[in-house]
Amino acid sequence: MATTTPNENSARSWLVVFGAFSALFCSVGFLNSYGVFESYYATSRLADKSESTIGWIGAICIFFLFSISTVAGALLDFFGPEVLICSGSIVYVFGIMMISLCKEYYQFLLAQGFLLGTAMSLLTWPPVALVGKYMKQKRAAAMGIVIAGSSLGGVIWPIAIDHLLKKPNIGFPWTMRIVGFIMIPLLLFACTVCRSPPAPAPIQDAGSENKADGSDGSHHSVDEKPVNRKAEIIAFYKQPALQLLCLAMFFTYFGMFSPFFYTTSYAVEKGYSSSLAFYTVSVVNGASFPGRIIPGLVADRLGKFNCAIVASLSAGIIALCWTKADSVTGLFIWCAAYGFASGGILSLQQACAAQVSTSASTLGLAIGSVAGSTCLSAMANVPISGALAGKYGYLSLSLFSGISLLLGGVLLIMARLVQSRELFAIV
Repeated sequence: MATTTPNENSARSWLVVFGAFSALFCSVGFLNSYGVFESYYATSRLADKSESTIGWIGAICIFFLFSISTVAGALLDFFGPEVLICSGSIVYVFGIMMISLCKEYYQFLLAQGFLLGTAMSLLTWPPVALVGKYMKQKRAAAMGIVIAGSSLGGVIWPIAIDHLLKKPNIGFPWTMRIVGFIMIPLLLFACTVCRSPPAPAPIQDAGSENKADGSDGSHHSVDEKPVNRKAEIIAFYKQPALQLLCLAMFFTYFGMFSPFFYTTSYAVEKGYSSSLAFYTVSVVNGASFPGRIIPGLVADRLGKFNCAIVASLSAGIIALCWTKADSVTGLFIWCAAYGFASGGILSLQQACAAQVSTSASTLGLAIGSVAGSTCLSAMANVPISGALAGKYGYLSLSLFSGISLLLGGVLLIMARLVQSRELFAIV
C-alpha cells in the first residue's frame, strides 16, 4: 500500500510558508531591532545602568528563544503546531503590552527577556519545522523565505520604533502598544494558516484488497512495522553529522550577532551622526533578506551543507575586515556584505537540520536540537561583545566575531565530510 504526500506547490503549502514568514517577522524580526531599545534605554529609562547590563535584557531573550527550541520541536512532533503557535501569539502580544508598563530594570528583564523570549520560541521553531513537513523538494528555498521574514522585520521594526519614540505625543508606552496592535492581525494570519498537513491518503496497490479491507484482522500492510520511538530518538542523536552540526552552530553563534547589535555604536565611535549610524542596523538586516532567500534557492541544487560552509567562511572573513570600514561608503558596503553572508547561515541552518533528521517524526526535534545547541553561546554573545568593545575596542570584537564564524565553518566542513567524502558531492 502506498501513500500520497502533500503537494508542495498547492495553495495550502504556500500559505503555510507565508504564515510562518509572518510569525518570524513579528518574533525574531522584532528581536533584531533590539539595538534601538539598547540605545533608548541607555539614555532614558535605564540611564543609570551600564551598556553591558542593559545588554542582558536582549541576551536573556535570545537564551529563551533558543533554549526552548528543543522542547518546542518535540512538542510539534507530538501535538502539532496549532496549540503552540496560538498560545505563543497570545503570550507574545501580552508581553509586548507589559513592556509598555515597565519602569524598573527587573521589569524589563522579566517582560522583554523572559516572557518575550519564551513566546518567541513558540512562534519561531514550530512554524519553521512545519514548513519542512510540507516542503520536500524545495525545502531549503521555502525555509529561506520563512527566515527572511525575520530579516524584513529587522529592517521595518527599527525604523518604525525609532520614528514613534521620537514623537513626543506618543512616547515609549504607546510605541509598544502600537507595535502590539500591528502584530495582532499578522499573528492571527499565522495562527489561521499554520495547520498540520493532511493525513496521507492510502493508495491501494493491485492485489492488496484483502490486506487493505482488514479481512486478515489487521489494517496494516505486510511491510509496516511498529516504530520504537525511544530507539528512533537515540539513533537520531547518535548521528555524527548531527553532533558536528550542533557544535558548529554553537561556535558560530558566539560571534555572529555582534555586528547586528554593535555596528551602530561603532559608527558613533567613528564620529558619524546618530541618525546615520542608526541606519547601519537596517542595512545589515536589509542585505540579510536576499542573503536568506538566494542561498536557499541555490542549496536545493548544490547541497545544504555545501552552501552553509561557504556562507559561514565568507561571514568570518568579512567580520575580520570590520575595522577596515573607516568611511561612510565603506561601512555601508561592509554592512551589506556581512548581512548577506550571515543571512545564508541563518536560513541554511534549518535546512541542514532538516537534512540530518532520520524521519518526518524527528523533523521538529532536529530543528529544535540544532537551535537549542546555540542557546548559551547566543546569550553570551551580547554581553561579551559589549565588554570587548568597551574595554579593548572594536578590533577585538572583529577578531572575536570572525574567528568564531571561521571555527563554525571548519566544523561544518567536518559535518559535511562524515556524510560524503566526495569533493563535488551534493550534501
